[in-house]
Amino acid sequence: MTGSSLPRYLLAAYVLLIAYASLYPLSGWHAHGASPFAFVAAPWPRWITGFDIAANLFGYLPFGMLCVLSLRPALAARRALALAVLGGMLLSLALEATQSYLPARVASNVDLLTNAGGALLGAVAGLLAAPWLLGSGPFRRLRAHAFVA
Repeated sequence: MTGSSLPRYLLAAYVLLIAYASLYPLSGWHAHGASPFAFVAAPWPRWITGFDIAANLFGYLPFGMLCVLSLRPALAARRALALAVLGGMLLSLALEATQSYLPARVASNVDLLTNAGGALLGAVAGLLAAPWLLGSGPFRRLRAHAFVA
């Protein structure tokens, strides 16, 4: 299996999409004097909806998958899985902390956990799909048919 740059480009675009969705409406920034990481040790939110959990899981699932597909040709499966989950957690932590400066957004430790869970699910899916997608799958056939070697 050789590496393709397509998963890396898609991953970069998806990270920008996650950042935009997490920080929308991108206005009203203000410093509140508290630590931006205070949400990590805060008690569980009073209201947790199934929609929020599902949105976070499914929002970070493609991140985990694209991360593994970007790393897999060069790294062993376990290492790619670990880096994808760690990357999802760090991205979520950074964006949740940044949300604390937006009055229209609420940083949440539940969001952090469900985002990491979504990255994990996506990473596992990426590991299972990598041989087919990157090896003998449709992208490889399309590339071989459309371009000269």
